[in-house]
Amino acid sequence: MGRALARPLQVALLASALPLSAGAAPPPAWPERPLRLVVPFAAGGTTDLLGRLVAEGLRQQLGQSVVVANKAGAGGSLGAAEVARAAPDGYTLLLGTPGTQVINALVYKHVGYDPRKDFVPVAWLADVPNVVLTRPGSGLDSMDALLRVARARPGALHWGSPGIGSSGHLALEMVKRMGGVEIAHVPYKGASQATGDLLGGQIELSADNLPTALPLIRSGQLVALGVTSRAAVPAAPGVPPVAATLPGFEQTSWFVLMAPAGTPAPVVAALNAAAERVLRDARMQRRLADLAAQPVGGPPEALARHLQAEQDKYRKIVEGAGIQPE
Repeated sequence: MGRALARPLQVALLASALPLSAGAAPPPAWPERPLRLVVPFAAGGTTDLLGRLVAEGLRQQLGQSVVVANKAGAGGSLGAAEVARAAPDGYTLLLGTPGTQVINALVYKHVGYDPRKDFVPVAWLADVPNVVLTRPGSGLDSMDALLRVARARPGALHWGSPGIGSSGHLALEMVKRMGGVEIAHVPYKGASQATGDLLGGQIELSADNLPTALPLIRSGQLVALGVTSRAAVPAAPGVPPVAATLPGFEQTSWFVLMAPAGTPAPVVAALNAAAERVLRDARMQRRLADLAAQPVGGPPEALARHLQAEQDKYRKIVEGAGIQPE
């Protein structure tokens, strides 16, 4: 773990080695004041918990406070739009998700921003698997059993999700497409409503972020049929990947650091370097593991390639499922 950067960071020293992105030249010193990290979801969820961990790590690295601002609404689009309109000076950042950076623009006509043109990638922070869930006594004790029932009784099973276009919904569409089955989709206004109806027996299935679902899995209130990562995860021992039943299946919720388009390249480079040190810190890695999150890291260019690949993947899923923009 590298020593924390002195305050203020002399970004100008980087200017001679790095090209600038479009926009004004960077200030001679950065950061000179607190940063603001917009978390586009309500407090208490996986995105918020991860955002607060990252904000604390960046504070230690940059020597400035990083204030977390929860701006929930429209599947994350309200918070993302706010950052897209912010000054490109490195002081306002977004904790981006598949919804804000890819999916929302595919399933809604108007999100208030262009996820590709209005942001510059900064850092790929972490991946978090989703998990396919049922309740005890549902008769579905594995993904194999789920597929057998779905094939024998097309449309009889009901899968709840946090809403149309959510990661839980698209996980369902991937299961349907790859398994050749028909399962009824029940969209809710948030994951908690779907979980409530799953616990109450109104639906048989749902998918949620693994960190959110872990307490209910560990208490025996819900049964995990499979994680959506390519391989099993230590936080959920004994839970196989969905890919063990549907080879090639992979769908994770990733969390990325984004800045408004036009943010100077030296500032982006400094933020990326700080995020890398945060992710390499042993204490941070332990705390991420507690959230079932896998740190990723890498340069902004790698994140840009990942975002393009996810765009291509989810566009095929949305078009194949016939999801129409609302």
